[in-house]
Formats: sequence, structure tokens, C-alpha cells
Amino acid sequence: MERLVYLYDGSFEGMLHAIARAVKDGREVAAISTAQHYSRPALFETVLSLHTDIEQADRLLRYLQQLHPQAADLALYSYLSEEPGVEMQLYAFVRLCLHYGRQALYYETNPAVAHLKGLQHKVLHEAHRYKGLIRFRILASDLHYGPFEPRHNVISLCARHFRRRLAGCQWMLHDLRRNIALYWDTAELQAVAVDAAFTAHVLSQGEVSGEQLAEHEHYYQQLWRGFHAAISNPGRHNPQLQRQFMPQRYWKYLIEK
Repeated sequence: MERLVYLYDGSFEGMLHAIARAVKDGREVAAISTAQHYSRPALFETVLSLHTDIEQADRLLRYLQQLHPQAADLALYSYLSEEPGVEMQLYAFVRLCLHYGRQALYYETNPAVAHLKGLQHKVLHEAHRYKGLIRFRILASDLHYGPFEPRHNVISLCARHFRRRLAGCQWMLHDLRRNIALYWDTAELQAVAVDAAFTAHVLSQGEVSGEQLAEHEHYYQQLWRGFHAAISNPGRHNPQLQRQFMPQRYWKYLIEK
């Protein structure tokens, strides 16, 4: 029996369109994936490369929002998780919603519902951690620069927080894992491109080069390291427990580390 593979462009709208198309076709689905993460079709599989239909994607999103705001949230956070194969979980969830309505959200034992809610928790938890762990460096241009490498695509969630917290200064969040950056100019948040040489240096060294930092930033960093050293208790140094509460993958861009 023929099974269909739906390939989309990697965008949130593209994912929603692919899922809506798969539901509408009503045929057996082998995979919903980006072309980047799909290798080759198996026997009896037919590949459909989709051009994103924004209207169809919007219709599906509006349906989920009207069903329950949490249903739309599950779609968004599943996309931000960037977990391979999450599209099929969301496809199963949408079909469940079409059958049971908003009650589908409460079927905690259903594998798709349980999986998507687990991903939502992971994405929100990581975003919450980075709100306190991102260290901004003041560059010579007076721009506050915050590098990080999140496991999930949480830069937009973090930017929402800092837009309120640091509304009066110019800052940029830079996700070096995906090489995407968001810049706040005190009035508008926008995506920007970052110089490749600058990015490569920060990735390799975990820090901005000294000459690109503001003069007073060196002083602030020294003060912060001194404070961190002063409050630490060498007699209670426990690296294993420290990694348990704050995994080592968060340490790279911490000034005190």
C-alpha cells in the first residue's frame, strides 16, 4: 500500500501546512519532515515536496486556538523543540482533536498528547533557565550582547522577557547553535545577521575578543568574578552536585566560569 511522505520548508507555517495537508488527504502517512532531515524514501513511499500554503496553515492554527489556547501552544512548542519526528506526534494530536474536540487535551495517557506536553515543559523550562543564565557583555558600541547555545529554539521566548526587563538599552541575543540573532533597539525587536568572523571567535573562545568589549565591561567582569569567588565556600565545593542543578552545557558563556 502506498504511503506518503510530506516534506516542508522548515518553517512553523510550513509544518502546519504539511500536517493540514496530510489530515485532509486522509491517506497513510509515512513521515512529515523537512528535506534536510529526510534521507530517502522506502519501498512503496511517495514523496510530496510542499510549497507552504500560508492560508491553510493559518486555518489549522485558528482551529487549534478556538479549540483551546493550549492546543495552539502545543503546536508552537513542538516546533520550537526541534525534536526529530515531532511532526508525526503533532499530526496524531490534530487527528485526535478532530475526533474528540478539546477533550483530546486531557487524554494524558495518549502517546501523542503525553509526548507534546513533555516537550512543552522542556522548552519552557530551558527558556526559564536562560532568563537567569544569559550573561550580557557590553560592547564598545554600548550594545549589550548575550551569547548562548540552547538545546531548543527558545530565543524568541527569552527575547520576550528581556524586551520587558531591559527595555531602555540596546541589546542582542545570539543563538550560536543556530546562528540566529534578535536585536532590540529600545523600540523594535528584529532579526539581524551577525558577522561570521565574530561568530566564529565567540563559538571557539566562549567570549568576545577583548578589544571589542567596552572598557568598563572588563571592570564589571572582574567585579563579578570577585563576587562569585568571595561567596563560594571551598569546603563545600561539590562539582557533581553543581552539575546536577546546572548542567555543564550552560557553563560556556557564564562570565564567572
